[in-house]
Amino acid sequence: MKMMKWCKCLSIGLFAACAAHGADLAFLKELVEIPSSSIDYPQVNRATRAMKAYLEARGLFCTVETDDKGRELLFAATKPGKVQDYIFSAHLDVVPASYEGQYTFKNENGRLSGRGVGDDKGGSLAVAQTLIALKDQDVSVGCIFGADEELGGFTTTWMVEEKGYRPRRMVIVVDSAYGKIGYATKGQLMVRATLKGKGGHSSAPWNCEDLITQLSEAVVKIKEEWYRRHPLADGPDHWSDVLTPTIVKSEGTALNRIPSEVWVNFNLRSVRPEAKDECLQLIQEITKGDVEVVRYSPPCVSDGNDPYVQRLKKAMETEFKAPVPLERMPFATDARCFVSCGVPVVNIGHEHGDSHAATEWATADSIDLVTRYLTKFILDEYKK
Repeated sequence: MKMMKWCKCLSIGLFAACAAHGADLAFLKELVEIPSSSIDYPQVNRATRAMKAYLEARGLFCTVETDDKGRELLFAATKPGKVQDYIFSAHLDVVPASYEGQYTFKNENGRLSGRGVGDDKGGSLAVAQTLIALKDQDVSVGCIFGADEELGGFTTTWMVEEKGYRPRRMVIVVDSAYGKIGYATKGQLMVRATLKGKGGHSSAPWNCEDLITQLSEAVVKIKEEWYRRHPLADGPDHWSDVLTPTIVKSEGTALNRIPSEVWVNFNLRSVRPEAKDECLQLIQEITKGDVEVVRYSPPCVSDGNDPYVQRLKKAMETEFKAPVPLERMPFATDARCFVSCGVPVVNIGHEHGDSHAATEWATADSIDLVTRYLTKFILDEYKK
C-alpha cells in the first residue's frame, strides 16, 4: 500500500513537471486549423479523428460512434467501458468563421487566437491533457467529445441516452467561465406559432385577414400573461422563467401584399421543467395557431453543496489561490445532455473571451491550470 501511494505521488510530481512546460499548443494549432463548423460534418469528423489519434497514441481507450447523419462521436477514457465514475464533456465543433483567416492559429506570448481557442477546442485540449495525466492511475474517467454543441448538443445527448455512455458520480462540462463553477443552467425552449388565413392586395384589406395585427396583439398578450404569472426575479442572474419573442416573419416580400401566413418564434429560458408545457399551452390558447417545438433542452440544476461539487471547488481554490464562486448560468450548455443521469453536473472552463466573434481569444496558461485542478480533483477522490 505504501509503495502504491509513493508511485501515485511520483506520478503526480512527474505530471506537474511536464505541465510546467505548457499546453500542447502544436496540437491545439492542428485542431483550430481544421474548419470544423457544426454544419460541416466531414470537417467535424476530421477534428474528431485528430483527437482520437492524439489520445490513442498516448495510451487512452478510444471509441468512435457514428450517428445516422454520419457524424463521428469520440469517447476517450482511462479504462475500457461506456460507464465511468466521472465524465467530462467538451466539443470539437465551432461556429463558422467570421472571415477567411480566422481558422489560422496565433500565439502572441501566450494569448491565443483563432476560431475555437475559447469555444471549445482550448477546453477540449485541457480535457485531453487531464486524461493523459490520469491514464496510468487506477481511476475511472472518460470524456464525450461532442460534434454539434453549437446547434443544440444533440450528439452528446445521443451518446448518453442512446449509446449508454454515462457517469456513476459526476459530470464536468469544460466549456464555460474561468475561475467559477456553474452548478445550474436554464432550460431552453424554442417554439414557433404560425397563423394562416386569406391574403391579398393591400389596396383592398377588407377582402383579407389582417394576420400581422392578430399576431402582434397575441405576442403582447402572451408576454403580459407570462410575466403576470412569473415576474422577473430580482438579483443579478434574474433566476426565473424568461419568455421572449425573437423572430417575426411573414411569407412574401412584396410591399403591397397582405400575407396569408405569419409566424413568431418564442424563446423560453426556464428554471422549472414544467415551464415547457405551460408555455406551449399559453401560446396555443392565445394565438389559436399552429404551435411547433423547434428545439428543447431541460434545465440542469445541481446542489451547490453536494460533496463532489465542494471537493471540485476546493481543488480549484488550491490552484487559483483565491475563492471560487458557485454561480447559476442563464444560458444552456451540454450539461442539458446529462439531466437523466441523476448525478451532479457542473460547468467550468479556461480563460477565454469573445466567443463566436472575430476576436475570439484564450490564454495558454489557463489551459494548463484547468488540467492541473481537474487532475488533482480526480486523484484526491481515489486517495481515500
